[in-house]
Amino acid sequence: MYCSLQHRLLSLLYILMLAFTAACTKPKIAAGIPEDNLLTISSSNIRLFNVSQRTLNVTVNNTVLAMQRTSPLEEPGISVIGKQLFPDGMWKNGTSFSIPSLVLDQSGDARLSAGDPGTGITFRDTVLRNDPARPVDVYLLPAGKMVCFPRNNTPPADPQHFKIRIVNLGATQDDFNTAGPVSLTYADGTAVDPVLNNIAAGTSSPYAEIPYGAYQFKLFAGGDYSRQLVTGDMQPAFNSCKPGRLPQAGFMPPVVTFKPGGVYTIMVVNRMFLFSSVCGGTSFNESKYANAYQLITDLDAGVNLTYARVHAVNAIPGKNITVRVDGRPLGEGPLGYIGDIFREKAIAADYHTIVQGSHTAEALDEKGNTLAAVSMQLFSYDNYTIWAYREKGGSVKLLFTSNDMTHTIYRTGGNTNIQGPDDGTDGERRRLRFTYAWQSRFLNLCNEQPEITFTNNGQLFLPEFVYPDTLRFASAYRHLRPGILPERNPAVIYRLNNISKYTEEGRPDTFGSNDDLLYFPEKIWVNNTAGGQSPGTLLTTVTPLTCRKTFIANNSMYAATITTPPAENGIYTLALVGGEAGAAPRIIAIKHNK
Repeated sequence: MYCSLQHRLLSLLYILMLAFTAACTKPKIAAGIPEDNLLTISSSNIRLFNVSQRTLNVTVNNTVLAMQRTSPLEEPGISVIGKQLFPDGMWKNGTSFSIPSLVLDQSGDARLSAGDPGTGITFRDTVLRNDPARPVDVYLLPAGKMVCFPRNNTPPADPQHFKIRIVNLGATQDDFNTAGPVSLTYADGTAVDPVLNNIAAGTSSPYAEIPYGAYQFKLFAGGDYSRQLVTGDMQPAFNSCKPGRLPQAGFMPPVVTFKPGGVYTIMVVNRMFLFSSVCGGTSFNESKYANAYQLITDLDAGVNLTYARVHAVNAIPGKNITVRVDGRPLGEGPLGYIGDIFREKAIAADYHTIVQGSHTAEALDEKGNTLAAVSMQLFSYDNYTIWAYREKGGSVKLLFTSNDMTHTIYRTGGNTNIQGPDDGTDGERRRLRFTYAWQSRFLNLCNEQPEITFTNNGQLFLPEFVYPDTLRFASAYRHLRPGILPERNPAVIYRLNNISKYTEEGRPDTFGSNDDLLYFPEKIWVNNTAGGQSPGTLLTTVTPLTCRKTFIANNSMYAATITTPPAENGIYTLALVGGEAGAAPRIIAIKHNK
């Protein structure tokens, strides 16, 4: 009994001593940055771009962010935050990052040291000031040179627009005649904005505000169509078999969708390009430098949850009509009949931005009488064309076509190289994206033709057994009835490539030599397929579209006929209209990107 009581007292005393010791001991604080907090670390307003043509080591205020290995077994002393920024431990050429606020000193400064030990390029002990009111972009150039330009992080004044500028870091001389001031144009060569013209090397333009949407911007030196700069995986025109400058012309940049509220920079740099060729049986591998550009996002506006784009087309012969949404006309004044307006080139869609939600679309005649009215539901990022057309009986209808602006198809079977059924859990692996492509949907809005098929010189388009997914379903262009849309996958896609090399004779290859171009139509006709015949009977009274005329925005932008592709990248709609009121049926083309 006594021993049991004594044991209990000793145990109680021991517990009290532990509590007292814990209360008097200072907790230890880890000196490192907890890895689970890295995702919450904020960035400073200093953004660094590596355009030095080298992989660089980088240290900020004695914190090692990136370090090249000198041997496979070496483990560089990269900080935890550096591993988060550069998982492979290297700051690669052509990439950027914002300096984390955590590594700034107490004054908000960043002492930067960077370089490539292999070449001796160094950027040593440069002090950069973080100013929350004045974001800055710092570009690390070849030969150890560094330049800074202010960056505008504020969204555009109009939330329906995006902002874009040019930073010209290109060389003042090069072997490709692309040096000097640069200007930005649309696909047809017209200027985007005066502030984006003649931006000299070593300078930055102001930002221009442009309505959001899909654009195929082109960049030219000196405003000369024969001095076009390349971007992405494109290569300048070069022929080692015939030394001398070639016209830098006819390149087709990708179509890019710019978000409402976004801010962007087009950065011009002098890049190295590798060329391989065979001349007289001898192989050549050469490296050359040329000015090129890339697109940078200054401010990502996030997912568009608000806006859609809509435009209208009048396909009623002999009438001028007004198409309006919620009382707002689409277009300036009444719309003329599209068959009278279309000449040879695809007509650019005149878009209007509308807030997503429920709306009422109406077609009115010149006296203001309502010809048709339909309720419509728009979702963010929708891109619609409203077609006003007349049925066989004479009544006016409104047809809504959703325009796919992605150059993307969804593979559901056939030659997909994907095993197993679509289980609905991973759609991305079944998406096939085309960076350079001609994409079009087809419509029958001619009430005198009960069923038509669009054809390649009178024959069906690319045979389905060759590329079944490239052309999607045959219903996209075959057996089309007036005003009836294909049930699924309504667009046809042909892949296109830029010039990649030249023959010994100095002729460009077939723009990538891919099989699609063997089948790409020179002319697009319409066949009568009433009764289920395929491809049916050629409608010789309907003038075909010549692709190199209709789908080339501006033929003068190409050096010669031989360098002109069969069509330009873009998103189009082809429709058969007319056939009434003395208007002969004809094919018209609308271009949905600018």
